Amino acid sequence: MKRTIAACIAATFAVSYSTTALAEEAFMAPLVEQSVLLDIDADSFVVIVGERGHILVSEDGKTFSQKNVPTHSTLTATTVVGNHVWAVGHDAVILHTADKGETWEIQNYQPELQRPFLDVLFFDEQHGIATGAYGLFYRTRDGGKSWNAERHASLLDPMDQEYLEDIRKEDEAFYQQELESILPHLNRVTLDGNTLYMAGEAGLLAKSTNMGESWERYYVDYTGSFFDIKPLDENTVLAVGLRGNIFVNRNAGEWEYVQTCSNSTLNSILVGSGSTVYALGNNGMMITAQRPLPTSMRDPYANPSDCVADEGIVASQIKDKAALLNATQFNGETIAVTANGIKTLNLK
Repeated sequence: MKRTIAACIAATFAVSYSTTALAEEAFMAPLVEQSVLLDIDADSFVVIVGERGHILVSEDGKTFSQKNVPTHSTLTATTVVGNHVWAVGHDAVILHTADKGETWEIQNYQPELQRPFLDVLFFDEQHGIATGAYGLFYRTRDGGKSWNAERHASLLDPMDQEYLEDIRKEDEAFYQQELESILPHLNRVTLDGNTLYMAGEAGLLAKSTNMGESWERYYVDYTGSFFDIKPLDENTVLAVGLRGNIFVNRNAGEWEYVQTCSNSTLNSILVGSGSTVYALGNNGMMITAQRPLPTSMRDPYANPSDCVADEGIVASQIKDKAALLNATQFNGETIAVTANGIKTLNLK
């Protein structure tokens, strides 16, 4: 397939910045396992990423080693596909390794965008997407050799979509400019079977059945940010976000509010064994919920002093109250990444 002129320019630009990034390697920290770590993923091995370009790899989930990485940009997300790993973060950086994290290359580096990537997901070893702040959305179909930017107006609130369509009738260039300026932060993407889910800023929850080529936005009676979305079964989808807010969708109906009586922002969802689900958040907060989740008629914006959590909802905190960013289950253990480093969670 012929590459467009824009793609060639983008590739040249990325190469020119890669040289700069190579001179700014991640700091090899003696206490790296206690540093700010932001994401974790696992397959036959575990990968953790965090501040200052830190990447840690473990074969057993207990002993971690920091890897030499050609950037010191903060890394916000990672994904493992076989022996391949991708990591993304600030300065629109995208890193890749094909040997379980031993050697890394820069596939994208654009600090001039002033927009971080916040998540990355691959459908296979060739086709993947990276999403981030202000609608940042890149796609690759060749394992990251080239990345192409996309803009998805369907992720906007319907009123904003209508406003943009009116502009587009008059001026396509201005439409593109406005679209780029009002797209929300795209915080998390989750794949389940053939359905891709999105959680983002300003009440954004959406799904796609064609690998993110087009999106169907959910209506949610909430305008705060969501930071994770996960299907719990074929009929139930869970979303968590700012100020302890949890919403559940059953049988493609309306999104229902779940009362947690916690104001701590929830960063990620961990589906446990059996009927238990965990939401991990700031201040070391962990919300434990039993399925099926309850339905609350309370106002998500209310903060009553006599709050009573819905049935089956239990809030607890880890001892040092460090923000819990994400967790994965590996070799029978639950490994979490936090603002104070790696922790093993004791989930009941």
